[in-house]
Amino acid sequence: MDCPMLALPFETTLVMGIALVSLALALGFLEFLLVNRVRRLVQRFRHRPVKHISISQNVLRFLLIVLWMACSAAVLFLAAFVQSFQNFTKMELVAEVSCTPVQDESEVMLLELTPVISGRKQETTGFLLHGDQWALEGNILKWDEWLNFAGLHTTYKLTRVRGRYTNVHDEVTKPPSVYSLVEEEEDPRWRWLYKYGYKLRFLDAVYGNTVYTYPSEKSTYEVFVTTSGFSVKVAGK
Repeated sequence: MDCPMLALPFETTLVMGIALVSLALALGFLEFLLVNRVRRLVQRFRHRPVKHISISQNVLRFLLIVLWMACSAAVLFLAAFVQSFQNFTKMELVAEVSCTPVQDESEVMLLELTPVISGRKQETTGFLLHGDQWALEGNILKWDEWLNFAGLHTTYKLTRVRGRYTNVHDEVTKPPSVYSLVEEEEDPRWRWLYKYGYKLRFLDAVYGNTVYTYPSEKSTYEVFVTTSGFSVKVAGK
């Protein structure tokens, strides 16, 4: 599920394709017009009969083709700009979180996590957390910008949910609460990407990312993955 920041009634890729074909046709007609004009000049130079076409007609044809090219180019660049804006501001919903403090228990929270994969909600899981805040961790694979422009969005994998203390002393001395969200902690594919991903030309970065905030009795949260990593906000905002 994507955040509807810019919902358009048409597919920008299709518009770009049509505009590109239109621009190519306009260039073809312009080339034909220029070649035909040169051919007619050569025939006149050789004193051969040539059908007379007024200068005004030639100028009009030329202006119409230039206008055609300008309109096609304008539509192409506008569609490309809209597509790049959509791809670089895309927010993909990856999880819904409900976290409330446990009554009569200091620094204890009950968190319910619902992963969202390809717009479909998965099974909800509950976790009992110790701390002042809840935190969600995961892996991020960020593609090069030209691949983002082409429509390839950030790849991610949620790995852990945990409680977080705001005071570092509490973080060290009080009981931790960390839960794994994956069956295999040492995923060899992600391990390889962390070590060698920077050598691949089409990857910009591979790193771990964490979002955290305070529990709320009134609000639920949505966790998104963007081109720069995870983000969290109150649902409906």
